[in-house]
Amino acid sequence: MGTALANLGTQRSGEPMGTNTNGRPAQRRDEAPVLCILDDDAATLDLVRDVAEESGWVAYRFSRISEVRQFLSGRRPTLLILDDDLPDGRGGDLARELQQDESLGDLPMVVCTAAHPARQKEIGGWAPVISKPFELEEFERHLEASFPRPASRLRRQPTAG
Repeated sequence: MGTALANLGTQRSGEPMGTNTNGRPAQRRDEAPVLCILDDDAATLDLVRDVAEESGWVAYRFSRISEVRQFLSGRRPTLLILDDDLPDGRGGDLARELQQDESLGDLPMVVCTAAHPARQKEIGGWAPVISKPFELEEFERHLEASFPRPASRLRRQPTAG
């Protein structure tokens, strides 16, 4: 288990959360899109999971690249969100590796990072990049683009008219 997740109650790394933050059951797991989140920051994992689950996703949380590799050996998520700077490697490099993989090359991925702009530009050659800190609306757009729905449940900001 990743150290960043060790203090989050009984939730173990790589397990989906079973309810939305409002306490209601999430959409049926066999119908819900699957989000795989890789970040070594517990607060970021919680925030991204909460936003995703409010939008009907099943979210799996990981703090190490090795855990994601193990997950991907048996499952295919709808979307993979990766931090770049991790204890056991770089998420951006994992994105490049997965893009070149015959069976996972078309897997939608986004790298969220506070890395130097030069590193972000490099990563942007093989995966979309969201700069940290990021606005939730930007993250929600990636969720929607990866699994569009006729009547999106994403929160909308009021517009001036």
